[in-house]
Amino acid sequence: MFDEVIEVINSCSTFLITSHARPDGDALGSELAIYHMLRDMGKDVVVYNQDKTPAVYEFLPGSKDMIHFLDSVDGFEAVFVLDCSDIERVGDEKDKIGSIEKIINIDHHASVGTFSEILLVDSTASSTGEIIHRLMKNMGVTITEDIATNIYTAIMTDTGSFRYSNTGIDTFRAVADLVEKGADSRQIAKNIYETKPAVQIRLMGKALDTLEFYEGGRVGSIYVTQKMLQNEGALSEHTEGFVDIVRSIDGIEIAIFYYESSKDLFKISLRSKETVDVEKIAGKLGGGGHVNASACRVEGSLKAVKEKVLGAIRTVCNTL
Repeated sequence: MFDEVIEVINSCSTFLITSHARPDGDALGSELAIYHMLRDMGKDVVVYNQDKTPAVYEFLPGSKDMIHFLDSVDGFEAVFVLDCSDIERVGDEKDKIGSIEKIINIDHHASVGTFSEILLVDSTASSTGEIIHRLMKNMGVTITEDIATNIYTAIMTDTGSFRYSNTGIDTFRAVADLVEKGADSRQIAKNIYETKPAVQIRLMGKALDTLEFYEGGRVGSIYVTQKMLQNEGALSEHTEGFVDIVRSIDGIEIAIFYYESSKDLFKISLRSKETVDVEKIAGKLGGGGHVNASACRVEGSLKAVKEKVLGAIRTVCNTL
């Protein structure tokens, strides 16, 4: 499982690292962990993301080294595409990135595509960060404090602070090792969960004003439009975690968050608490993810998009 990836790491000297647009904690932590590992090995490394790092993650070691403009990929022998089930998710530079000779795809999504021949994928893992921790343990590299901080952040955020069903025994073993290597669990949690800007709280209030329930209260949704962002002076990053507010409501089995990314285009975040497989719902709409956390993009007016999403839910969950 790890041999082919390790062979590329050992044989190449110039690497690009990237992940999906609008990167989250798992994407950023995973990228920066690989970045520090390769740098420590004497490799030439560049981390590229289409979108800027959300302010809440700027504390991560190495975050200031990331670039957001990709002029050319000439000279890169290999690229790590992390936490991406499809090359399309890296954004506008997908063709450039996809032209690099060796593409290493490390991911934990069940819906992973086939854009790379070098795969390190485990849909039972809590996060891409957890898989990277296993890779480093197999390689026998030194996990520094910077690496530990990044991987711990990746795992913590993608498990909802170890609350989600993707949190297993191996997850806790990994984070115990990371704390031993220098990850400050308290400080990381403080940076992510206790430093929210006032604008985010105001936007949250506006989003909660849109709260609606369906299917006898078992499905709930909220939305944020571009106009709402403009009125509050907010950014897209300020919507992170909004879907989890809906999931936390008693009786909710499926939580939906509609985010208007541009006119008549919505990113849909889906969450479930127990046995409902929202990956199947997202799949009906061209997306993917995990059993309890998935996403997709749907075109149309807000009303039309709501009807499409609710229709997919009713098709998949005919006994809901």
